[in-house]
Amino acid sequence: MMKLLKYEFRKTAFPKLLIFALVLIMECIFLYGCLTDQDDTKTLGVILFTMAVMFGFLLVGILSLVTLHKDMNTRQGYMLFMTPNSTYKILGAKVAECSLTLLVLGAVGLGLGALDFSIVEKEVQFLTSILKNFNPDLLPTFPNISATLFYILCSLLCSVITAYFVDVISSALLNGKKGNLLITFVLYLLLSYVTHAIQGLITLIPAIGTVTSFLLQGVVALVLAGIMYVITVRLMDRYLSV
Repeated sequence: MMKLLKYEFRKTAFPKLLIFALVLIMECIFLYGCLTDQDDTKTLGVILFTMAVMFGFLLVGILSLVTLHKDMNTRQGYMLFMTPNSTYKILGAKVAECSLTLLVLGAVGLGLGALDFSIVEKEVQFLTSILKNFNPDLLPTFPNISATLFYILCSLLCSVITAYFVDVISSALLNGKKGNLLITFVLYLLLSYVTHAIQGLITLIPAIGTVTSFLLQGVVALVLAGIMYVITVRLMDRYLSV
């Protein structure tokens, strides 16, 4: 399993290093604004940093999906499935690699975000006091941010595994058929809607706090991702002869 995991990391190492480099560059813009006391530069740095982290999350998921698609549809990639490893291990290595990358990126984003907030805390004290009176759950506290980040990461991982599932259906059952791409896209949208709707049921629980709600929705996303993972492996074993 460790060899498979290392192999998956090597395949997408360069673009992921670029993602982390981009995040650090955006952070440097913010720090430069703090050092030079330029409010516009600080604001720009915060916006660009946030966008870089969110873009990074999205790109990590896309890279993972593209890698799986190539492995299933190219001769060189397909050789991976000829190794003495079960489909559970092969797909599990892809899921683990994607999860670890998202986790590291999330930790970097959370750590640098906390640093940025500590630097400008006095400057935004007026805003935080307004948020505290309006809705304490909107305050950028560590529990609130951590719960939100956990929810985002789990939801994104669930979306990636859903995309795995749809891609396997496309390659196994719809390959060469008319309207394959359209059907695949519609199926992905439908499954994504269903998974988000199931997660949204948590918000219907009476008197549930924002932090608890995000944490439970994240757990639900992980459970759905696990179910989708098992179904995807079964489809690959049955229809792709791997």
